[in-house]
Amino acid sequence: MTDYPISHVPNNPALKGFAHMVKDITFTDREEDPLQLQLLLPWKLSDNEGNDLVYPAVVFVQGSSWTFPNVYYQLPQLAQLARQGYVAATVTHRSLLDGHQSPAFLKDVKTSIRFLRANAKKYHIDPEHIGIWGTSSGGNAALLVGLTADIPEYKTAEWQEQSDAVNFVVDCFGPTNTVLMVEQIQKAIAEFQTEIKNLSPGQQLQMQTEKLEQASTLELGMQQFFGRPDGSLDMEKIQEISPVHRIDADKIYPPFLILHGDQDRTVKYEQSVLMYKALLDHGTVAEMISVDGADHENDFWSQEILDAIGEFIAKHI
Repeated sequence: MTDYPISHVPNNPALKGFAHMVKDITFTDREEDPLQLQLLLPWKLSDNEGNDLVYPAVVFVQGSSWTFPNVYYQLPQLAQLARQGYVAATVTHRSLLDGHQSPAFLKDVKTSIRFLRANAKKYHIDPEHIGIWGTSSGGNAALLVGLTADIPEYKTAEWQEQSDAVNFVVDCFGPTNTVLMVEQIQKAIAEFQTEIKNLSPGQQLQMQTEKLEQASTLELGMQQFFGRPDGSLDMEKIQEISPVHRIDADKIYPPFLILHGDQDRTVKYEQSVLMYKALLDHGTVAEMISVDGADHENDFWSQEILDAIGEFIAKHI
């Protein structure tokens, strides 16, 4: 053989398109209920002269029905952001199942933002360019973060000198009107109870059990999150985390991107439409994308959606 072909590709001194992960970073100072975040960073952290490079950051909150988020769920997708030149942090918060009522989750998400600003140099973050993205209940948290920047009542003791304001908000199918949501849940519970009463003795016990479990699960969740000691629901607490009720005519807000599947059976599509219209009526920069035929999570996601979110982030970071 006289020909030994060798393919050639250029080297990649900028390490473009690569990322690495720093896991289990504790971002609270509390002895009880310590919380951790997972961080994805671009590979290249210094320039040719050895100076530190800094990158804009995206804080991500996974939906969890306000329980303990799975911080690993969207890591593969968040890695795309890190490979594109962002620091991506997926954060968690205290769970209503552990007795932490609203707005504990919001305080924790804000704490993570202040932590990242306080440690910006260590984690190669540009503290002036931080945005937030959330899904479902995490989308609700993202909306509230965008609407309640630096409000003292939501600041925990940690990193108080830092701001929790953000440059943009991305909300995927998050509850925007919790007052309406609770009313719809109460209606669903009443319907379950009516269906149970109307079951004939000959019908399957399993059907009755399923209806009872659905009703009791909904009731327990609301009581754990919004309940008073007397068993009633605290409507002020419910409205407090209702983004459409938190829009202040005298305030200026960052840009918002809202995305929702129009066949969502968990959080109604109309919730996002309400928020989108309210933001535009306020004069805030807002965009909305309807994912046609999509339910909650799962078939909602596509590379097209990730690209649209990426374009919005690049435009507003």
